[in-house]
Amino acid sequence: MSLIACGTATLLCANDSDSPNATSTGISASRTQMRWPTDRVLPVFARPASQIDAIEIQSLTRDERIAFSALQGRINSTQPRLLLLDARAEEGRDTWVETPTNNLGERILFVREDRFELVAKYADEISGLVLYETDVSDHYRNLACTVAGLHNALPVTSEIQQELLKHGIELDVLVDLTKLRFQTPLEIYRHLHTTYWPRCTKRLIVSANPRSRGGDLHHTRDIAAATGAAVVWLDNRNPDERTLMRMFFSDMDAGNAIVLGWYTTERSGITTASEFGIGTLPADHFSNGSVYAGTNSPIQIPPVPPKPLLENKAYIALFVSDGDNIQYAQHAMRRIWDAYESMRGRVPINWTIAPGLADVAPGIMNYYYTTATDKECFVSGPSGMGYAIPFNTLKEPGAPVGTAMAGGNKMAGYTQLTQTYLERSGLRVITIWDDATADQRDAYERFCPSLYGATVQNFQDVPSVTSSDVNGRVHFDKLVIPYAGSFSHAYRSVVDQIERWDGASPLFLSYQANIWQELKPDRIVQLQHAITAKYPDKVKFVRADHYFNLFNEANGLPWNLSMSTKTQVNANCNEKNLSHVTDGSTSTVWNATRDQNATLLFDFGEQYAVSRLHIQTPRPSIEGDDSAHEEFTMTIECSIDGNDWTPLKTFDSTMNSVVRISPARAFQFLRMSLIDQNATISEIEVFGSRVP
Repeated sequence: MSLIACGTATLLCANDSDSPNATSTGISASRTQMRWPTDRVLPVFARPASQIDAIEIQSLTRDERIAFSALQGRINSTQPRLLLLDARAEEGRDTWVETPTNNLGERILFVREDRFELVAKYADEISGLVLYETDVSDHYRNLACTVAGLHNALPVTSEIQQELLKHGIELDVLVDLTKLRFQTPLEIYRHLHTTYWPRCTKRLIVSANPRSRGGDLHHTRDIAAATGAAVVWLDNRNPDERTLMRMFFSDMDAGNAIVLGWYTTERSGITTASEFGIGTLPADHFSNGSVYAGTNSPIQIPPVPPKPLLENKAYIALFVSDGDNIQYAQHAMRRIWDAYESMRGRVPINWTIAPGLADVAPGIMNYYYTTATDKECFVSGPSGMGYAIPFNTLKEPGAPVGTAMAGGNKMAGYTQLTQTYLERSGLRVITIWDDATADQRDAYERFCPSLYGATVQNFQDVPSVTSSDVNGRVHFDKLVIPYAGSFSHAYRSVVDQIERWDGASPLFLSYQANIWQELKPDRIVQLQHAITAKYPDKVKFVRADHYFNLFNEANGLPWNLSMSTKTQVNANCNEKNLSHVTDGSTSTVWNATRDQNATLLFDFGEQYAVSRLHIQTPRPSIEGDDSAHEEFTMTIECSIDGNDWTPLKTFDSTMNSVVRISPARAFQFLRMSLIDQNATISEIEVFGSRVP
């Protein structure tokens, strides 16, 4: 990165920028204006301008951060042109800005002395001011942010207003909140609910701490400003405040809503939102979403290596915790990921990650995906699209033990939304906090057809938390240790489990490592080496996707035959890209043209009772270019010997990608034929169990 003097500001030039050229107004001529498709929980921002203004939050006072985050959200809703940088970010101030997967261009860095010049530059795009003070309560910051988002305005104190006037920025006061005399959070947010909530979006709510000490004064507030979302901070341990929070949530639809931010306490907030089928993206330290959401690169889902052959061994899957936090993905995970680069890839590690990154920061998600090794697998953090607790096992104030997310529309909406984001992010395994009832597990199996399996956990050894197989397809695996904090804790447990194993059939053990404590990648490598040294040829650590397919195979349940080393695929055309139909990644495709009359032939090496096919085609582009999403029909036949063929099904690409075969059919060969049609296929998965 080069530094070039540019007036009183500094021009920071990133390398290898392919950002679109800006027009004379500073707004790119390509794809401007924020859009919010119905199948996305967060909006699609335009591609960032080729030159972006930036200022460090350390150059701003507390209330200036409130104002500048609103400015950021409002102008970035047209096209991202403003970054708020954190000089104290643990991953480094410019680390993500300079990461190629974000594809950001030059930045002009404004210093504190020039901060109001930055406001002046964009003042014509702002309609006015919302005036507030914090002498009575800090919560007026949230009220002002909410009102400003509805009026295309900046929330400012009278002191900031005077500074604007000194710099020649004359904006009308559209709403004056300084006349209000509400004193408690309950009074302030009741006023917000009565007066402004009817005009706010019901697809998103931001929960942000407005306090001067330890508050979240710029994180995620840009998204609120851009979307017209309400900003609140209610203590769900307090019955009256919890009741008011429930009033907000009751107007939001499960499967079409999300919370950004955090809560006064984790479980009281998460269980309250879960009651309404609403997940939370922990984001109280996540910044610049209105910029990173505009990078909008297609998610580069990593290919999956072939599954190892099933043997009579102890299979261990180790999951790394806390990936549901998008702030963790932005900060701590990046630091850990880069610091332990030399250790990653030596042994299988399963990293939890937030599916919502596909919306709010696709470039961040793609960084991890494109730099991962084939021994690293990504799985969804709890408990799907947004942190939710279907069943709570830890009693805390405001979070009683028991079912938090009711069945019916709430659970159905949440799991249907989860499936959308499992597909978008390429995740096949979910870590559930804490548990899921039989009905909740049934909803996961029913509405998440791409789900391989899920872990459940038990913080206090409640006997009711158990493993189970649902509808003969999805295994829910109880973690042996839900939050292992040390090498010795995990090692002793694994040894104990293996010593008690009778060796008559494969053993499956899943663990979750607490990333905030000792079990970083180096200690995970040491743990796996110590266990395999103690039990040579008896233990195998595996990826999560392999773990659940191995479990199903060992227990007579259908598993993905396409990931087997025994499966061979042939075609009469385009053999160069043929591996793409079984590489586990929907980011790669195989094409057939009309004149080829293409045929795909699968040989599974032996007979299996096949019960389901999953044929995936490219998702329609968010850009509106659906040329790769062509409609086609495909005839499917099966054979025991490869000579005599029996019609099985007809696949229509306009219908559900899941083809169910009931009752299951036993065969070794599968043939798929296209006659006089163009087709693009991203993945074909065949699920079957061994014939007795």
